[in-house]
Amino acid sequence: MHQHYSRRTHRLSTLLTLCLVLSACGGGGADGGDATPAAANTTPLPAPRISGVVGSLLHQQTVTVQGSHFGSKPQAAPLRFEDFDTRTTGAAPASFGYTNYGGFGGSTRVDDSVAFGSGKSLKHQGHFGAVSTSDVEESFPHIAVTGFSTQELYLSYRLKFRTHGGRMVQLKFNRSGMEVAGAHGSPCYGGKPKYYSSYYPDGPSVNRYSSDKRLTSVQGGIVRSDGSLDEGWAGEAKMGSGTVLAIQEDTWVQVEEYYRLNDVGQANGEHVTWVNGNLQIDRHTLQPRTAAGQLLNCSYLVVGMDYWINPSSTDGVAVWYDDHYLDNSRARLVLANAATWEASTMRSPQVATQWQDGSISATLQRGGFSSGIAWLYVVRADGSTSASWPVTLP
Repeated sequence: MHQHYSRRTHRLSTLLTLCLVLSACGGGGADGGDATPAAANTTPLPAPRISGVVGSLLHQQTVTVQGSHFGSKPQAAPLRFEDFDTRTTGAAPASFGYTNYGGFGGSTRVDDSVAFGSGKSLKHQGHFGAVSTSDVEESFPHIAVTGFSTQELYLSYRLKFRTHGGRMVQLKFNRSGMEVAGAHGSPCYGGKPKYYSSYYPDGPSVNRYSSDKRLTSVQGGIVRSDGSLDEGWAGEAKMGSGTVLAIQEDTWVQVEEYYRLNDVGQANGEHVTWVNGNLQIDRHTLQPRTAAGQLLNCSYLVVGMDYWINPSSTDGVAVWYDDHYLDNSRARLVLANAATWEASTMRSPQVATQWQDGSISATLQRGGFSSGIAWLYVVRADGSTSASWPVTLP
């Protein structure tokens, strides 16, 4: 799907080699749930500030953002970025670096018929036909990223679902945690500590098997290192100030999550979830771990879903994933679709190749952005966000 934007009368040329010296737009500062409040008796750092942009605004070309107070990011590139465009159609994700924990139900393959913007995506296809006319079906492919160890994770991806006349009962968003050998389901799904979130068609104490195909309620929480749970529904006081954004069938959305394990002995762990920039879960006083060696080392992209199948369907239920970004830092350069951070419903993290306090270079990812005006933002590792900087995409 392409998004459309208003266009400037005067366009930038296809290859930009200029440095803009205009004033930045408003909308910077704390990121409405992304930034951690400053500790008492400390002087907050100035917000990141963009002062110019040099390079090309073509897809997958190098752009450099200049400014100040961007902070440090020892590894400029994310842990993982995947848009699936260069992958062989029909390939399984394990063939290009994802971990397959050995799930069940349906198949997960690269698809060239549906993508966010253009190119390819990763499709999880549930059962192709009715397995039962009376029971809820389950599909748990267990596709994840592993090979890292960190106290915090930021992740972003696009998804959409299609039921082909059936009903979605639960769409599992993300599970990230510390692997536990021999755990039920998989070492990551049964991990401790662990963060998780899911979307449902209805909320607590309501019939979740509604025929309304919109997903309208979010549940999330943590599994502590001792196995105890701390969970709730978006809108409850314990879950923060977030409000649910309903997800319509066959519509792309962007999911962003931020997890931070607590410092040992402190209740300062964090769990923040956004959908299309809308804050869903906003928690900052969690205590999921008890030892410094308890670290996040696995993060799902494709977890699974529960659904009803239309008995006459030969297509089954499917979910597509695209533009998967995973990192051990919130620090990122973002291409967005609005002049303020709060109004942005598309916030695409860019793949940085160089990061200094006054300069960031990245390979531009324009998936879903048509020609016209867009805005760049810098998010520092502490979650502080710059004011926007307008650019015109050729």
